[in-house]
Amino acid sequence: MAIFLRRAERRDCEAVLRDIRPADEAELIASDGDARLAVMKGWLASPSYCWAGYDECGRVLGVFGVCIEDWYWACPWLVGTRALDFHRREFAELSFRIFPRVRERFPNMRNFVDERNRASIAWLSRLGFEMGEAVPRGPYGLRFIPFRIGGGDKCVLL
Repeated sequence: MAIFLRRAERRDCEAVLRDIRPADEAELIASDGDARLAVMKGWLASPSYCWAGYDECGRVLGVFGVCIEDWYWACPWLVGTRALDFHRREFAELSFRIFPRVRERFPNMRNFVDERNRASIAWLSRLGFEMGEAVPRGPYGLRFIPFRIGGGDKCVLL
């Protein structure tokens, strides 16, 4: 089955929230305290680069985007639905095809990933992100791994 992309709209974010992957929901709650608010903030903070992936039946598989952090760094993010787990191979293939274009536009990216979210860590590593040492973060002080790509000698988020 193929995965298609379109500019994300509010309805795509709402579809993700109705069927969010448990690992993504746990990560958003651990980092922001509220999964719904985190998804909507990501969508609103990424007006020029926020996409929804959907399958041949029109089912939303996830939303992803890149927020501009400052003049140098951008912050990539992705939140998937349970349906995305049934399209792992297609999702990986699509990721590897579009990621070089994302890097052209955003050469220096960084963010954090919940250390419990093993699937996301593996996927980010395969895309070429470097992983740092886990640090406490968010309202509950759970451990998150900083990741980055590009940036030269710039420090990873602390």
